[in-house]
Amino acid sequence: MDLLYLNLAQGLILVFGSVVVFYALRAYRRTKSEAMLLLGLGFGFVTLGAVVAGVLFNFTDVRDLTTVETIQAASQAAGFFIIVYSLARSKN
Repeated sequence: MDLLYLNLAQGLILVFGSVVVFYALRAYRRTKSEAMLLLGLGFGFVTLGAVVAGVLFNFTDVRDLTTVETIQAASQAAGFFIIVYSLARSKN
């Protein structure tokens, strides 16, 4: 039952993260703002981290949660770095 909730949460991250990426990239196309492009890219990394973790755990032989969570955390850390960078750049 716990894995059901984990998969549900990762599915929600995929759905809502994809919506955020869609709107950020749509805003980039309209404004040509590099900050919006970076924002979309950052949220893409955050979303991708959850998806990759779910795929690795559910559909491969990787059953070590430490490995899966490390991959997820690294992707999300990179995504949040890009988001912070895009926000800092948008002030200029």
